[in-house]
Order: sequence, then C-alpha cells, then structure tokens
Amino acid sequence: MKPNRAAVVAPGIVPRNPAQGGPPTMLQFLSDHIQVVNAVLNAAMVVIWVVYLQIFLISHRRQSRSVIHIDLGAAKGAQSRCLVTNLSSGALYVQGIVADLVRDDHMSRTIVTDRDEISEDETDNPMSRTNRGTLQPGQTVDIGSLNDLVRRARIRLDEEWFFEQIDSVTISVVAISGQAERIVGASKTFSVTSDDERGTVWFNARNVLTKQMRPLRTREEFNSLLRERKFQ
Repeated sequence: MKPNRAAVVAPGIVPRNPAQGGPPTMLQFLSDHIQVVNAVLNAAMVVIWVVYLQIFLISHRRQSRSVIHIDLGAAKGAQSRCLVTNLSSGALYVQGIVADLVRDDHMSRTIVTDRDEISEDETDNPMSRTNRGTLQPGQTVDIGSLNDLVRRARIRLDEEWFFEQIDSVTISVVAISGQAERIVGASKTFSVTSDDERGTVWFNARNVLTKQMRPLRTREEFNSLLRERKFQ
C-alpha cells in the first residue's frame, strides 16, 4: 500500500472534501473566500454612498443658487425696456438697482432704484415709484426704459449725460436671497451706438448671459453703496 500524503492547504482556505468530486460550486467558492467577498462588498457600498452624497450636494447647490437675468425688449433704441427675471428656485427681494455710465474711460455710478421721473402727484400708488419688492421664481419685472434709467442717473449724479456721449451702460440688480440670507446680484453691460444722421441710439448687450455676482468683494461693494443711500 502507498503511504497517505497529507494535503497541503493554503492558509484561510477551507479544504474541500475530495469525496464531493468535480469543480467547486459558486456557494462553495464564496464560502472559501468569504473575507475577500465582504471586503469587496463594503468597498462597493462606500462608493455608492459617495456617489449619492455628491448628487445630493450638486442638487442642493443648484436649488440654493440665485440666478438673475437682465435683458432688453418691448421697444427699440432708448425706449427699450429693461427686464429683470428671477431664474432662482426661491423668491428674491430686489434691494437696489445700480447704473454705471461710462464716457471716455470715465465712469459714474449711482443708484436708480426709485423712479424719480415719476412725481408723487402723477400716481396714487407709492409702490409704482420704486423697483423695490419681491420677485417670485420665474417672475419678470420691468424696471423702466434705458432712457428712464439714464434720466434717474442724471438726477442722482447732478451731471449732464446724453446718449450721444455714453460709451456703455451697465445695469446691476442687487437682491436679498431668502434661502441663504445673503446679498446676491447680477449685472449686464450694454454698448451704446448712436446714429447722428438719423438721431437714433442702439444698445447691444456685450454678452447674452447675465454676469452673476459671486465674489464676496463685489457683494460688499454694493452693500456699502446701498447703506450709504440717503433718503430725503
């Protein structure tokens, strides 16, 4: 008789009964490598939770992000209406509107929130003389024509500004977001082109998209300007 040789078994592997015969089944394989299988499943679970967390954070940022769009429409030239739309998921309170007039590399900035071109005797509704107020999601408000905005700027600045002398006009909307309780805003610059022969003025947006105010320095700049506003 031949002597029995002891089977050499690798550490951590359960020896298979030779009497069973044939290749190992899936259950037997998993049983033999249970520690490795558990490690793989735990790693896959961690990856899934990380992906879910990333999707949740991206969705939360999109919902809490404030987006304001500024555009022109409803008329041509200096009578073009300046339209402000709230594209955020939550309501915004318009705190102020700022106009930057540029002429020969000289810029003058002032607040044009209130409709100074409308006297108190012309309306029975005081709210019609201001652009302050709440903008619901998807709501669009007409803040006046570009001619009106320049007229308000002239009154505030006490300076003579004519469209033929203006190179560009930048309109900025400063608002308060109720979701984050912070100052947000957006701005868009319009180039001014005048036709002296026809006596017409054209405004062209330098960018289709409205620039959103993200930097903290920009928010603080407009916050200081609005705090310095004096009511007479």
